[in-house]
Amino acid sequence: MTTYPLSEPATIYGGDVSGGAKPEVIGRGTLEACAEILAGLSSDEQKSVSIRMNDLDLAFGPDDVGELLGFLRGESDGLSNTEIAEIKRASG
Repeated sequence: MTTYPLSEPATIYGGDVSGGAKPEVIGRGTLEACAEILAGLSSDEQKSVSIRMNDLDLAFGPDDVGELLGFLRGESDGLSNTEIAEIKRASG
């Protein structure tokens, strides 16, 4: 199972970086925010972008971006703070 550091800062790069060209910055934010930006791009545009984590040695290429978007679409919002507090009270 792949895990994603959704709250960590990341940068979206686009364009062809072959030949030493500097990549174009398309967007910045948390990994989750970057995924939302990518979701708004066409499928052709998504095939030419990558995401690099700013503080981690982690990058998502065009193939990984599709997996990331699919993962996030399938995820629920998780537990609310109230639900977490109820679990703590019940187990404590």
